[in-house]
Amino acid sequence: MKFADNPKQAAEFLRQAVPLMVKFSIPPNPLNYSLWYAYVSQGLPELNKQMDKALDTYGTCPNVVSEQLFREHLIKEEVENAEDIQNALLSVMGDLETHASTTAQDTEAFNDILQDSLSALRENESDSSLENIIQRLADNTQTISESTRQFQKRIDEAQAEINALKKELEQTRQDATIDPLTGLFNRRVFDKELAQQAERTDVSVSLVMVDIDHFKKFNDTYGHQMGDKVLQYVGKLIKDECNAPLLPVRFGGEEFAVLLPNQDSGFAAQLAEKIRAKVMAIRIKHKKSGEVISSVTASFGVATLAQGETPEGLISRADAALYQAKKNGRNNVQTG
Repeated sequence: MKFADNPKQAAEFLRQAVPLMVKFSIPPNPLNYSLWYAYVSQGLPELNKQMDKALDTYGTCPNVVSEQLFREHLIKEEVENAEDIQNALLSVMGDLETHASTTAQDTEAFNDILQDSLSALRENESDSSLENIIQRLADNTQTISESTRQFQKRIDEAQAEINALKKELEQTRQDATIDPLTGLFNRRVFDKELAQQAERTDVSVSLVMVDIDHFKKFNDTYGHQMGDKVLQYVGKLIKDECNAPLLPVRFGGEEFAVLLPNQDSGFAAQLAEKIRAKVMAIRIKHKKSGEVISSVTASFGVATLAQGETPEGLISRADAALYQAKKNGRNNVQTG
């Protein structure tokens, strides 16, 4: 999006944007300044519609939503242009590969023709000097053909490298926010959203920490593939119970977390109890033995952000409650 506002109008939009950012606890960074500038200018109705929806759902505009809106509405053309350039490059490489292949085939065919012509001249006892010239032409043609074949090979390698880099780029973009095993947001997203929520003074923020019980023993007994399957099951159960604005994430290893904006510890404990019961009901069949595994349980720690408390303090208290749940025999919910 290209802004064409005169300095006076631009200054007025910025004066309107800053108080809104403060009101909704929006981090003051260039991305958010641009986003909220566009919002107050009302130049992108769809952007305003989606931001209003986020404000209504979360009471703020979470970082992950802000980044998505920024990409979709403010730098959409730039992103599309970059993708167009990349696609054009791939197309050129594909065409070059095709032409190189055709050239190699034509050159080899030309070499065959020259060889046949040389044989005919020899049979007819043609002039030796003419034969020498033709021989040199045949040798050069063979060299050109070999060079073209090598060029074709390098083009194939370059094409494979470009495709691999493209996949790596796409994977890197996803890895920045998504846990590949469970499909949940990762710790990076959690830390940013918790930091933003902790800046707000108008709402309460609760946290549920979840840890699968005896997970190391489970892995040792049934193998890591079964362990991964359990992580996927638990991640899906948590995600299914956490509609926006709740934010479920894979915290690390066998540990998950749920951030609950505008919710107290009572609501968080109820949610944790509901998830706990569903985890305990998990039944997974072992592929080799056919054994049904029914020993999956999880422990839960719940805490609500106190006045003036840091994000690290909230995590520490939720972790302490989780530790207490482990001490109490596991498969239970404790509030810190």
